[in-house]
Amino acid sequence: MNQREMAERSAEIIMKYYDNDPMPFLMSMDDDALWYGPAEGQFIKGREAMLKAWEADEHLLTFTVGDIRTEEISAHPSSCNVMLRYPVVTHYPGGLDTSVFQRLLLCWGERTVTDESGRRKKEPRILVCHISNPHAKHEDDVIYPKTYHQVYAGTDTAPQRGERIHFHGTDRSEYYFLSDSIIWIEACNGGKHSTLHMVSGDAEVLSSVSSLAREYPHLYLRCHQSFLVNPHYIRNIRRFELTLTNGVTLPIPEKKYTAFRREAEQHIN
Repeated sequence: MNQREMAERSAEIIMKYYDNDPMPFLMSMDDDALWYGPAEGQFIKGREAMLKAWEADEHLLTFTVGDIRTEEISAHPSSCNVMLRYPVVTHYPGGLDTSVFQRLLLCWGERTVTDESGRRKKEPRILVCHISNPHAKHEDDVIYPKTYHQVYAGTDTAPQRGERIHFHGTDRSEYYFLSDSIIWIEACNGGKHSTLHMVSGDAEVLSSVSSLAREYPHLYLRCHQSFLVNPHYIRNIRRFELTLTNGVTLPIPEKKYTAFRREAEQHIN
């Protein structure tokens, strides 16, 4: 079982889940899977029971998910554990929002299944889903926290703008960051890798500044050979340097200054 593929698959089904498409998540469950929900006392055993519970639990909630970080580890070729960490905001129909920082563990294992043609093959299935930061459960809630109550409110707020970008971390983590959570990008490790300087901290990724500049010119501007900058965070530009909203100053080569300033103004305006 390829660890990176399982981390990517985990992030994909979770992003669909928060788009109110839970079926990829539920159909990845093993027949005897265990689900430990985010509220106290939430526990379901078996995929059929989960399908029935989700089908019966109608709601009008929407969600916003911030940057997703995954770490994966495998103790056996046929198993893989993936930890996902991300902020998520729950939006209620009445205009109220609550926010938590979610920690979700998915334990994957290979299972022999029979496909529609009758062939037996091995497929990865979720054996355990454990959300490890439980909150108080309202008596009217089943799966989703449909009833707003203050005890559910957290302090972390997910960024609500930007294109989601997938990065491979140098520590073998998989990152799914919203573009607007990245303030600037700096070359590191002799230019082979990049450090993402974000609102919530830093992360070193395998992509080079040059490759990111080619792939995301609509999101980040190259002010210098070693730096990309998110134009949303530029406070001011003066001769041969710019200052970001957090006070960091980045250089602009003299020959590039006029063209960069014009490009930055177009993005900002």
